Amino acid sequence: MKNLGLGRALTIGVAVALLAGCGGSQQIAQTAFPQTQGDGASSPLPGTAIPYRASTDPPRYPQSGEPLLYVAEDSPNAIAIFPLTKPNHRQIGSISDGVDDPWGLSLDSNQSLYVANAAYGNGSVNVYPYGSTTPSMRYSPMYRAFYALADSTGHVFVSGENDHGQGHVLEFKVGRNRVIAQQQLGSETDGIAEDGQGNLYVAYRQTSGSIAEFGPGLKNKRHLGIRVDQPQGLLVDHAGNIIVAESAADRIDVFPPGAQTPSVTVTISGSGNLAQLAMQNSETTLWVSTLGKHVYAMPYPLTASTVPIEYERIKGAQNGIAASP
Repeated sequence: MKNLGLGRALTIGVAVALLAGCGGSQQIAQTAFPQTQGDGASSPLPGTAIPYRASTDPPRYPQSGEPLLYVAEDSPNAIAIFPLTKPNHRQIGSISDGVDDPWGLSLDSNQSLYVANAAYGNGSVNVYPYGSTTPSMRYSPMYRAFYALADSTGHVFVSGENDHGQGHVLEFKVGRNRVIAQQQLGSETDGIAEDGQGNLYVAYRQTSGSIAEFGPGLKNKRHLGIRVDQPQGLLVDHAGNIIVAESAADRIDVFPPGAQTPSVTVTISGSGNLAQLAMQNSETTLWVSTLGKHVYAMPYPLTASTVPIEYERIKGAQNGIAASP
């Protein structure tokens, strides 16, 4: 087991004034933006504001417990951090230590950030406690790691691809770098999500793509018969609806429990391929990252009239995105 030790705590040195409506992003539709958790704590933190796109990434972020939005960037290899209250805020921090071709992002119940590194032959998952830019744990080695998810029962699941181009999903115990279960799926596995009963859902690509469901211990594999075009981001809401981002088709689908046809589809044309999805526990807002350097947000539940807005614009292409619970 390779354990990097506890992440060092950061002191608040640089913070931001929370500004909306400027800084490079633009709204693509005039629509009221839904309230997110944490809107009440919107007063600026002490310190000097960071320019929206500084020449060097800001090295730290505050420990105030405010809700945050994390976005993975492939150029530079870093995780950009934004306050999660309104669209178009200035970046307040960055994580680069141990980040190598970041793909999927997720947060556990303690708000520790899981970063899946998809670098060829050097795949890993790093864990960053809230307020730290140094990883406290690494799950490795893997050929490529695409997504990671820590559940409420002390397990970590990682989707990815082996050196033969085969997709798989791996299971670890939290804090132990040893695979305890694995399953093979298609040519590439991407988004993973868990429902309220502890069932794991995994998006995979084979021909076009589909979604598989597993019981505890990655047992009782069941293919759901859903056909999607290069699925990537995946969520399961409180009602059991499966939300999936079809990367190549630039659309987000919602599948009711047991359905193989979506009840709602939202298309974001010109986004440059959709990537990961993120929601808070309140499930009032859905975010999606894109390879076209944009983050979009939309009210949830989705409807036929849902109009996404551009929430942030990032320097590099993004695969991963995560929002504070």
